[in-house]
Amino acid sequence: MGEMNFIHPTAHIGENCKLGRFVIIEEDVKVYDDCVLGDYVKLSRGTVVGKGCYLDDYVNTSGYCCIEKNVTIKRCTMIGQATHIEPNVWVGSNVCTTRIKYPTIEEKEEWVVFKEGSIVGSRALILAGVTVGKGAIIGAGATVTKDCEPNGIYVGCPARLTRYRSDSIPLLTKMLSLVGAAG
Repeated sequence: MGEMNFIHPTAHIGENCKLGRFVIIEEDVKVYDDCVLGDYVKLSRGTVVGKGCYLDDYVNTSGYCCIEKNVTIKRCTMIGQATHIEPNVWVGSNVCTTRIKYPTIEEKEEWVVFKEGSIVGSRALILAGVTVGKGAIIGAGATVTKDCEPNGIYVGCPARLTRYRSDSIPLLTKMLSLVGAAG
C-alpha cells in the first residue's frame, strides 16, 4: 500500500492488490484480487475492477463502470461512466470514453462497451453508445463514433474500418497483456 491513499470505508479491496501513492478509492468501489493500481489512480463511486487488472498511473474513472478481469489500462486514461470493459482488453495511454453523445436539455446516457480481447491505441476517443467488437483494434488517435466489427482494425477521425486482424494478432494481444501486467 502506497503513501497518502484515501480508501472509503465502503470500498472493497481484494487480496494481493498493490496500490501506488496518492490513490483515491471512493464509496461503493470494488477492486478484486491481484490488481495493481499505479500512482494517482482515482476510482469514483460504483466502479468495479475485476481480478488481475493493471491500472497504470493517473487512470481515472468517473464512476458506475465495470472493468472485468485481466484488463490493462495504461497511464492518463479516463474511463467515463456507463463503460463496460470485458476481460483481456488492453487500453493505451490517454484514452477517453464518454457517456453522453450529444449534449442537450435531456441528456441520454449511452453505454460504451469494449468486447473481450479488443485493443485500443493511445489517445483514442470512444463516444457514447459505441461497442468495440471482440478482438477489434482501435488505432492511436482514432475517434470512434460508431460500433466496430469483431476483429476489425479501425483508424482515423472518424474511425473507419481498414482491414481485419490476421491470425497472428492473438499472440500479440497475449504479449501486450503480459507486458501490461509486468508494469
